[in-house]
Amino acid sequence: MNAPAWAAAALLGALALGVPAAHAKDFDPGDVRVCNATRCKAIADADVLPQLSEFYYSSEQPPAVRAPRLGAPFFELRYRNGYVTGIAATGKLDRFLSYGVHLGHFERGTWYRVPADAARELRELTTGVAPLRLTRAAVRRSR
Repeated sequence: MNAPAWAAAALLGALALGVPAAHAKDFDPGDVRVCNATRCKAIADADVLPQLSEFYYSSEQPPAVRAPRLGAPFFELRYRNGYVTGIAATGKLDRFLSYGVHLGHFERGTWYRVPADAARELRELTTGVAPLRLTRAAVRRSR
């Protein structure tokens, strides 16, 4: 192995050993928002944010679920900078499809169960807000 390759391998190994697998990014209030086409509401519940962080960044893959039907209501989940991390769908907002956030944890095109408290918070935040409707284009966006 040449010197640059050895140095790169050593750096990757040190990083892997220095960061615990369960280490999660901690979301602050407003870091993630739930949005329709024209409006966003910040997720700020101090009890829900750690659960959402764990859902996004835990070393354990969340449970996969059946895809919702086309036409089902959904909202986008966006970071503060506008990046759409994925969508939460169904009337219960209990299914998540990643748009590329933390691939390796989420597989492209696979729907996952949203943690119950997080789904409840999404429903509360979106009460009275018109949802988007699930289309093939919205699903393809994850691929």
